[in-house]
Amino acid sequence: MRNGTGAIVVMATLKGGSGKSTAAACLAAHCQLGGLRTAMIDADPQASLLHWQGLGDPPLDLPVVADTSEAVAQRARELARDVELVVIDTAGFRNRTMIEALSVADLAVIPIKASPLDIAAAIDTVRLIEEVNATEERRMRPMGYRLLLTQVTVGSAVARHVRSELAQSGFALFEAELANRVVYAEASLVGRMPIHIDADSAAARDGEAFAREVRGALGW
Repeated sequence: MRNGTGAIVVMATLKGGSGKSTAAACLAAHCQLGGLRTAMIDADPQASLLHWQGLGDPPLDLPVVADTSEAVAQRARELARDVELVVIDTAGFRNRTMIEALSVADLAVIPIKASPLDIAAAIDTVRLIEEVNATEERRMRPMGYRLLLTQVTVGSAVARHVRSELAQSGFALFEAELANRVVYAEASLVGRMPIHIDADSAAARDGEAFAREVRGALGW
């Protein structure tokens, strides 16, 4: 807890299909299992996190609250009084709910696949974050952001090239990557993440590396 409230991490991208909801669930699961009191807000109209949670039998003891309204910022603040980490999954397009979520974020995570369309969307998302940071409310306390490479083909030269190009252009990236592994789909079918299925798997190690970097970015 910082200043009596938990941190708020927002998953944001202006393009769907980037693995955003999977990254959100992965982060929340690893942080909860790592001892942090964690809650999630599903602010995506597709309600992927709610659907994922509902597949669990029994459901994970990981609160997921649906809020696609413009009051999502207030909901996040309220949850942050009781937990150490709030993870918000937003829509894969620009809307007022996403902007409101970003207005209270301590950190924005921008999932990105190694494709030209995803790169363009990620750059546009960074510009949106800069717009929010330029507002009077955020000017003195700008949120940080980092890009997260997702659905990476292991050993792919394309992903390495994309990472290099983005880094040279001045964009901040996580060192961790979420590789394209079938265990994500298998785990999701039962309302779990790879760490719940096999904590020693490569996917679980990917997730833990990502969660560790997020905690570091938050100063933990």
